[in-house]
Amino acid sequence: MTECSKYQVVAGGAAVTVTTRVLPVPPLGDERWSQLMTFTAGGPTSVVKQTAVRTGRVVVVVSGSPALVDAQVEKAVEKARVAH
Repeated sequence: MTECSKYQVVAGGAAVTVTTRVLPVPPLGDERWSQLMTFTAGGPTSVVKQTAVRTGRVVVVVSGSPALVDAQVEKAVEKARVAH
């Protein structure tokens, strides 16, 4: 994993620190990209994985818990291929 950036946003008066890391993606589609985002706001953290895959003229984006994204991204790309 490679750390990309760390920045802060303000949501409802609370500062939220966001750290992103680029992740490898299985060889799906013509282009692919994935990142892991960690959101920290004064203690508790939330982790979200986002993976984007371009297959032809269609881009599939799957976001959510890392395990759920890993389990669903191949199925989502295959559905996009069949639909187009």
